[in-house]
Amino acid sequence: MKFRCRMVDVISMRDFTNIVNVLSRLTKQCTLRITPSELCLSVGDDRVSMVWAELRQDHFFTEYVMSGVTDEQNEIYLELDATMLARSLGSLRMTAKSVKMKLTNKRQPCLTLEIELPSLNVESRQCLHDVPVRVIPRREWPEHQAPLIPEFDISLDMPQLKYVRKIVERMKNMSPRLTMSADKSGVFMLKVDTDSATVSTYFQGLQVWSCSQQDEQDKISATIDVKKFFMFLAWDVVHPDGVKCNILQDKIVNLYLHLSDYLKIHYFIPSMTT
Repeated sequence: MKFRCRMVDVISMRDFTNIVNVLSRLTKQCTLRITPSELCLSVGDDRVSMVWAELRQDHFFTEYVMSGVTDEQNEIYLELDATMLARSLGSLRMTAKSVKMKLTNKRQPCLTLEIELPSLNVESRQCLHDVPVRVIPRREWPEHQAPLIPEFDISLDMPQLKYVRKIVERMKNMSPRLTMSADKSGVFMLKVDTDSATVSTYFQGLQVWSCSQQDEQDKISATIDVKKFFMFLAWDVVHPDGVKCNILQDKIVNLYLHLSDYLKIHYFIPSMTT
């Protein structure tokens, strides 16, 4: 079992760093799944997927070598501290020339980062970080598989995240619960209820991709944790091409971001019980 890769593109290093930084704000522990074609970073909450990010290796890396557990199960699953990895990648902000990542064994398994930085005195200098990891045994792999995507009641494009963020930043100080609604005409609504008022924001004319709604007057909605939704809005830092909002009535909200075909992120927020 082996893994090593190298990034030299400035934008790829920036995007990778931003992805890990956002994940580190959500949780301490995350899972890294390594396959021949992609890296998958995931975060679970009580054994339920919260974030699933797929990074296509041929876009991010100029060098990518991996050999999994067996030829038939050519994958590697690692558990690591997302905060530690984010801190280690912080050096990439210092105009790094490149970064190499490889799986090593230094008294314990580690994801070792070798970051090449420019220098005034010598041609370059190296910054080395070891992030301890736990190699996840095959018997636990089913717990870290890609989440099942249910049939949603409605799927539509989200407004630009920067506009939604400004609104939700105020709403989260008013109530812990936020109701998200949409209908087949492309109206998207965010609402919070307080003891003294109900505050709603409407976005109109959004692209609807699918909808099970029969009556024009009905809205498909779910009430979610406003702070979890606010944390999702931090993904604007990766500048997605688009964000799709999928709602299963009173059960779950799935927010799907994509950048061309090289980065796909699913974010899941379960509905809150009354």
